[in-house]
Amino acid sequence: MTPGAQAQLGPVELSSEWGQAGWSNPAMLHPSGSQIWLGGLAGAQVAVTHSGPALLDFSTLGGAVNPELLIANMNPTEAVDVRSEVPLFGLALRDKNRFELRLRSRFVADQQFTYDRDLIELAWRGNGHPDVIGRPITLAGMGTNVQGYFDHGLSVGAMAKEDKLWLGWGIHILNGVGAFHTESFDATWTTDSVDYSWTLEGAADFQAAGVDLDSALSGGTLDLPGSDGGLPKILGAGVAFDFGLVYKPNEQFTVEAAMEGRGSIRWLKSTSRAKVDPAVFVLQGLDVVNWLGDADMDLSSDSLESMLETWGEEMLDSLEGAFEVQTGPEVVEAFNTPVQETWRVGFRYLPRPSMEFHVMGYRQFRFDQSRDGVVIGFVHRLRGNVATQVQAQLVEGRWSWGAGLSLRGGPLRMAFSAQNIPGMLFPLESGHWQGQFGIGLELGYRQDKKKSKRKNPLGTGKGMWH
Repeated sequence: MTPGAQAQLGPVELSSEWGQAGWSNPAMLHPSGSQIWLGGLAGAQVAVTHSGPALLDFSTLGGAVNPELLIANMNPTEAVDVRSEVPLFGLALRDKNRFELRLRSRFVADQQFTYDRDLIELAWRGNGHPDVIGRPITLAGMGTNVQGYFDHGLSVGAMAKEDKLWLGWGIHILNGVGAFHTESFDATWTTDSVDYSWTLEGAADFQAAGVDLDSALSGGTLDLPGSDGGLPKILGAGVAFDFGLVYKPNEQFTVEAAMEGRGSIRWLKSTSRAKVDPAVFVLQGLDVVNWLGDADMDLSSDSLESMLETWGEEMLDSLEGAFEVQTGPEVVEAFNTPVQETWRVGFRYLPRPSMEFHVMGYRQFRFDQSRDGVVIGFVHRLRGNVATQVQAQLVEGRWSWGAGLSLRGGPLRMAFSAQNIPGMLFPLESGHWQGQFGIGLELGYRQDKKKSKRKNPLGTGKGMWH
């Protein structure tokens, strides 16, 4: 996990041995010949991110919690994100160092929940606290966004100038199977410092595909896409684009830039909507003085309970009347949701062919949030069979430390990576706990090498690994 919507820039995306770099930057060519990937473990990835403070930032191992430290370490809006990618099929055809064609199908599930610091402050301090009373408590950052879709991609990388410049582009055909989108959510709660009345102002607009919001709000059955055990129906369609370049002025230095995943999904079928128009509700409270001064009032416990129950019912009726939820065909319309988009630029320096240093700056967009970051990494390659990578990633003033390992034996390659190893080993001490995991199996690896006469005809030299 890492802050907010931190970009997934680890070994899988940055180094060609991990098999996915050509999709992160289509101008990058894989070091092998043709490859084929089958099944869910061929580059599967999962990332769970949280932008809030670490548990030990506001508590101890003994269980003591200091909510004031929690509030002090929070941003105005925080987010919890979950993203998983399951590859279904992948194919790449390469012509030496000149050209590479890639095909890929995968399923992507993306979720994001955002919440406001003011909500935590209100829950801890209460609305009568001197720092809270009379001040509008903003809950406008609250929201939930979820979408699942199939991504069928075509990507091409080609040499544009002999051994100097490579360009690449990609297109993704997106088939959406379900979504829930917070189009807008505005809410403000103010406690008057004189008469202690509550004023609630707000509006909201939620849209969904594959989920009947009208039925869910009325207490009906909530059927999710694919819950019947069959294949999920295609409810939306979209397109996304990639572009990349790699410029190599000499053998030691490379400059690159890329844009990945610029596009969106248009949800057209099985859509529903729940909308609340802007409104204001004022709660004056119960006039206990007048109630106690009523000579005819029965002060028994039954009378008090009945009075409070009546007052509560009237308050809820007034609240529902002020913020009426509109659903039904008259408010339903198609809607769009963006897919994850990443921009990056950086350079690589190779003091020798087996060693590489790289620095990448990036910005990534997820739903309605963006994050900037910098990655500094080192890669060591051993005879084409083994590649290791370590990296440091800085996002919003926090560092994460990742590593990767790629192994090749014969025609098979396995690759593993993690973006924040300390965060997974010591999650309570980490301000962000991101983990990224991927395995790739390659078939058809071919390493080009110069032919030379065998000096040892008995074959007792280096062995089968070459």
